[in-house]
This record gives sequence, C-alpha cells and structure tokens, in this order.
Amino acid sequence: MSWSRRAKTGQALALRARIVLACAEGATNKDVAAALGVWPQTVNKWRARFVRDRLEGLSDEPRPGATRKITDEQVEAV
Repeated sequence: MSWSRRAKTGQALALRARIVLACAEGATNKDVAAALGVWPQTVNKWRARFVRDRLEGLSDEPRPGATRKITDEQVEAV
C-alpha cells in the first residue's frame, strides 16, 4: 500500500495504513500497537473499520458542525 510511504499523505492516514499493513502480516493488535507506539484500542478501531469498509474505512468520517472550507486535496498540496 503506497499510502504509508507517500510524502504528501497526512500523517494520520499513513499511520492507519501502517496499522492495517502490520495486521495483514498476522501480528496481534497488541504487537502492532507496541511496534507503532499507539494504544491497542487504536489498532482495534482501524483494523475493524478496514475489515468493514476496506480503504474507505481509513478515511476520516464526517464530523458534526459546519462544513469544511478547505478540501483534503488543498491540505495535501500544502
């Protein structure tokens, strides 16, 4: 998965990609969390969302409130 290595990918998305890749290698949630320096609950969340929604599950879900004025593309361009 190239998201984890792209320089312009948001760091949060790159971490999610690294979590999923490590899980795909057969590591446990606890092992992945220790290797990447995150909580096991974080690994569980992203692993479950990937299983449920595939790549779309790694994107941020819409949040309540006013709509965004800056797109993801504009953020990555900076």
